[in-house]
Amino acid sequence: MKTVDIKDYATYVGITMLMKGLTVSPLKLQKILYYEQAWHMVGFGRENTLFANAPEAWVNGPVYPEIYHIYKDMVPGMCDHLKYDNFNTDEENASKKSMELVEKMQLDKDEINLTEQVIMLYGSKTQNQLILLTHSEKPWSEKREGLMPYEYSNNPISLDCMHDYYKTRYDRNRTKKGA
Repeated sequence: MKTVDIKDYATYVGITMLMKGLTVSPLKLQKILYYEQAWHMVGFGRENTLFANAPEAWVNGPVYPEIYHIYKDMVPGMCDHLKYDNFNTDEENASKKSMELVEKMQLDKDEINLTEQVIMLYGSKTQNQLILLTHSEKPWSEKREGLMPYEYSNNPISLDCMHDYYKTRYDRNRTKKGA
């Protein structure tokens, strides 16, 4: 399976969130990308990463540095809301831009569906809720072990750990529903 350019995917996710009436900030976008990668591997197999980039275990949770550097100065703070123009479109042309990105990235129907499910599951949460959530989960917390809460780190989060952790959660939830 192919990987997509994380910059294109971040734009697609940002536009999709705005079209669904959800807020998106640079910080929130990072967490959504993290969950998109994790659940993509669960849904399509560990070998099928969505993008080649691995997140790093920063103070406020998983971060893709390349995306951080793109969006960090677009709004006054990492928690301020991005707008359509931050994703090189406007409300009127957002749907068209979204479809162009889908074509460029060659996302199939199942990948689009999973992307939207992740957005709906995590996109309605606040960035603080997403920070707390990622901090409570093994992939981020194991890479922060031994560090002070405010201590800088660019430790990469293991894609294997992400896959295994969320696959175990998925399997456990499926077992509960079947019981």
